[in-house]
Parts: sequence; structure tokens; C-alpha cells
Amino acid sequence: MKCPNCGSENVTSQAVTETITESKTKGFGCIKSCIGFLLFSIPGILCGLCGMGKGKTKTTSKTKVIHICQNCGKQW
Repeated sequence: MKCPNCGSENVTSQAVTETITESKTKGFGCIKSCIGFLLFSIPGILCGLCGMGKGKTKTTSKTKVIHICQNCGKQW
């Protein structure tokens, strides 16, 4: 393998793992507050706050191979 920058064949390869974490949180529940209002009147609107802030977390990881020229330092 040759470096695209300097043309040297003194190239090493490394495997790099990238980890990406995504999280989604829940907000105010309109349906819960409507049901709470029907059951408990005005204080029942606070039922819409139940479960707020909880959510799902999704983690994905990707492995890439990076080539590094030992002469000029170019990475690709």
C-alpha cells in the first residue's frame, strides 16, 4: 500500500472503534393528563408529569480501519 501524499510504502493500519450514544427523553403526557383530569379534576392534570424524564438509550459502535503513513503522518 502506498501513501497518497508522499508515495511511501511505510504505512501501518489500525482498527479504531467509534461508539455513539443517543438518548431520547419523554416529555409531558397529554393523554395521561386528560385521563387524570377526568378522574381527579384539576389536580389530575399533574398525572401528565408521570414518567417524564425517562427515556430510551441507544448505543451503536462502528469499527473503521485507518492507514497512517510513517514518513509524512497522513491518515486516510
